[in-house]
Amino acid sequence: MMSSRQKLQILGAFLILPCFATVLGCNGFFINPSISSIFITPAAVTIAVSNTVQLTATATYSDGSTGPLTGSSAGWTSSDTTVATVTSPGGLVTGVAIGSATITVSAQGASSTATVTVSPSNVTSIVITTTQDSTSPQSTAIISGVPATKQFFAYANGSSSNDVTNAVTWTSSNTSVATISTGLSSGSGLATSVATGTTNITASIATTSGTVTSQTIALTVE
Repeated sequence: MMSSRQKLQILGAFLILPCFATVLGCNGFFINPSISSIFITPAAVTIAVSNTVQLTATATYSDGSTGPLTGSSAGWTSSDTTVATVTSPGGLVTGVAIGSATITVSAQGASSTATVTVSPSNVTSIVITTTQDSTSPQSTAIISGVPATKQFFAYANGSSSNDVTNAVTWTSSNTSVATISTGLSSGSGLATSVATGTTNITASIATTSGTVTSQTIALTVE
């Protein structure tokens, strides 16, 4: 028969085991991994005014695993709510006005961004020009001096009210002659001369039905 002392020793051992397990947990056995990085899908998207797009955030954790960030675990913000809003939590983006906005998701000190371009509904044509509010097709332009600048504008569907200057993708065929700013929420379409010569300037926009491209303007740097 066990003595009272032996019974107390056995009982003490059972009492210590949970504490020992708790200590193991404190040493990392049961601690959730932290977020190392986040990426958003899609990273860049074009939507029409009043349309929506669902962004999803996926986290990579310190143990190498990945998983979706949902609910209140992720905070969403828009760089320009006059162009696009985003629900937080949720990540549902709504196009408000023509332009581009950067959508950011954050969690546990990590963050990621996506670019949302909002275009007018049913874009069928784009006209580019160096004259603001003009929808008359232009084929040539000149920049005098290096460095110097010239602002280009883009209008959709033949209407000066559909200003898509900051929503289109601007391209210079010869960046050693002149570059042109693009992908900015403001300030896009600014050509900067680099050297004398000629380059072709175009603008394009991705719509829900395909890509629409403007006419070409031959830009000469003198």
